[in-house]
Amino acid sequence: MKLVLVRHGYTVGNDQGLYTGWSNTILSRKGIEDLKQYRKEYDYPKTDRYYTSDLVRTIDTFHLLYGEETPIKESTFAFREIGFGDYEDLKWNEIDDVPYNDMYILNKPHVNGETISQVTLRLFGKLTQVFSDMSKNGEDSVTIVCHSGVIKTILIFLKSLPFSDFKEIATPNGLGYILDIDFDIENNFLTLNRYEPIPKKK
Repeated sequence: MKLVLVRHGYTVGNDQGLYTGWSNTILSRKGIEDLKQYRKEYDYPKTDRYYTSDLVRTIDTFHLLYGEETPIKESTFAFREIGFGDYEDLKWNEIDDVPYNDMYILNKPHVNGETISQVTLRLFGKLTQVFSDMSKNGEDSVTIVCHSGVIKTILIFLKSLPFSDFKEIATPNGLGYILDIDFDIENNFLTLNRYEPIPKKK
């Protein structure tokens, strides 16, 4: 199976330095222009299916990169960003309490937000469902336009990395990774063979 993970474009929330997990922030003017340029420069693979989170920034990113004529199979809550709880829409640099990611990588509940276990359950529950359905339909590739925390969490678990590597995984806005995965449909088991950043066009 080929799994393409793409982060949404730069948003108004990114520009303001906000925690915007489940908040429905929109693409900024810079984000829109960057995505238009990336579509010319980068080789985003065509796949059998396309999914997004249910937040507008991923849906708008999808249409800018893949065109209005390309259908989205589903826009789903399962591929949402981490829910930051009481930190939602607050500025990163104005938080007096512990930064969210410091607790996330410890898998500890924090300010009514999600833990890494909770996020992983919803991500991989949906991923295995998608791969199973694809296998039954003779399909072998899928693109998911999602969020930084989603991409980082998927890579951590598929690569069996320590949670502390969460902060080190690069997830530039509008870009992402192509993963080669073996899927055992009988056991709903995923094995990562290799992955690479989405390449520039030759």
